[in-house]
Amino acid sequence: MSAKKAQAPWLKSYGKRKKSLKYPNCSMYDLLRRSAEKYPDIMAYNYFDNKVSYRRFITHVDRAAKSFRSLGARKGDVISVCAPNIPEAIVAIYAINKIGAVANIFHPLSAPNEIKEYLNAVDTRILVTVDIAWQNVKAVLKQTKVEQSIIISPADSLPMISKFGYKLINAKNVRKNLRKILIREKKTMSWGTFLGRGQLVVGDAYEKTRSRDIAAILYSGGTTGKSKGVALTNGAFNAAAFQLKDSFPDVIIPSYNILGILPIFHCFGLGICVHAVLANGMGIVMLPKFDGKKLHTILEDTKPEIIVGVPTLYEAMHNDKKIRKMDLSFIQKAVSGGDSLSTSLKKEIERTLAAAGCKTEIVQGYGLTESCGVVCANPTDKQKDGSIGIPTADVFMKIVEPNSYIEKPTGETGEIVVSGPNLMTGFVGNERETNEALQLHPDGRIWLHTGDMGYMDSDGYFFFKSRMKRLIVSSGYNIYPFEVEETIVKVPEVLIATVIGLDDKYRGQVAKAFVVLKNGVKPSDKIRAKIMEQCRLDLAKYKWPRKIEFRKTMPKTKIGKVAYGELTEK
Repeated sequence: MSAKKAQAPWLKSYGKRKKSLKYPNCSMYDLLRRSAEKYPDIMAYNYFDNKVSYRRFITHVDRAAKSFRSLGARKGDVISVCAPNIPEAIVAIYAINKIGAVANIFHPLSAPNEIKEYLNAVDTRILVTVDIAWQNVKAVLKQTKVEQSIIISPADSLPMISKFGYKLINAKNVRKNLRKILIREKKTMSWGTFLGRGQLVVGDAYEKTRSRDIAAILYSGGTTGKSKGVALTNGAFNAAAFQLKDSFPDVIIPSYNILGILPIFHCFGLGICVHAVLANGMGIVMLPKFDGKKLHTILEDTKPEIIVGVPTLYEAMHNDKKIRKMDLSFIQKAVSGGDSLSTSLKKEIERTLAAAGCKTEIVQGYGLTESCGVVCANPTDKQKDGSIGIPTADVFMKIVEPNSYIEKPTGETGEIVVSGPNLMTGFVGNERETNEALQLHPDGRIWLHTGDMGYMDSDGYFFFKSRMKRLIVSSGYNIYPFEVEETIVKVPEVLIATVIGLDDKYRGQVAKAFVVLKNGVKPSDKIRAKIMEQCRLDLAKYKWPRKIEFRKTMPKTKIGKVAYGELTEK
């Protein structure tokens, strides 16, 4: 079935932008190699003043690719990466891509049982993990197929003179702990030892892959809230890189730098803040974690032209007295995503930035892991208050009646659905969820049903309203209530658990749990402690409930469902 021509009223707002782009049929590594050949002396990344050029960076990637080959890794294998934003992790991801393997990337603060699921879902034999995650990894390693662990550290790439970097990540203790791990644990090796193994491989370790081949697996809640692996192709990542340049040609310029604090295990981080940057010859100001108290120092030392972050980042800038006194005229573009930023707060933050010499407005966009990052953004010169913008090149969006293909009239609220070259191939090992998310419509196109509610105006601008799923967004990270509730009811004394999001001044939202205990069981600090212990075992820290309220019953609707609205009002 051939696809019918979709309505695209947003094209009239494109101006001089192209309506469609040409994408190379190649891998992520191929685009990185192209940048290294065109801009060998431009800085690829700055890690605590350790500035690495594209020439050096591609050399590191090529060595790591040989090292993976020396461990028996081949095209189509899945190699896991459990790490924050540190150079070794990014080198590993591109090296994995170079040999035609797939990078399975997940949060370094994941709980033991989560790690076991992530590793077993893809039969990982080789794991690259940051040292701070080792205790949780070690707890489940024997229950997986992992044969070799490569231990990396935030301190590996730090220059010896970087006092600020040492203070931020406590490098002395980190290096001490790393030595202990390598001495005591079998089937582990340091990053340095791993790179040394590459000398055993004769010739290049390059394997040709195409746009349609899977490049990475990242994790999202899908349509039920249960964490699932999202399979994303080379083509999806490369499309995002080309679309970003098309959308913001004024700042996607070789040698410009981006403050890359969004994590690589998040598609916004890997797809936009890493790959789109490196594919366009730009530089990353790389940080392993966000520390609002140090933000003024980072900005002062690195002066990035572009800042991309979740609303929490901009709130931290707005509230920092030291930043208010800085000259921020070096910031050419500020982009907010990962969560909605209210119009009133956006304007308030923009006034603060303007007073510090920053002339740009905060550009809001929209995207999902399942769509490989940004698919919609406000044009720089035609922003609309409260809007998430217009679709990027070759992306189509429309509003449909929930649980149907029926398109809603302009201005009416419904489910946001997306079609384009950015879409995932599906959820790993879950055909049912894949079929629910990716649906063939009568127009002949495959559409991603986002589970998000919104509307489109007559100019083709989209507006996000709410989530169909009971999703909690905390500092840009997704917390799925269903997952937290399942963990809490594992505690023998618990009968029912309902989790909602509470507004939080700093994080945006945090999880709160309402708990009904079994007959005869009285609320106590002991039971509260048991609940938190179960959460520590099963859930990453950011998912833990910040409050637990014991109740005799849950409020119900007339048809017997939990009345979440009544709980939210408490």
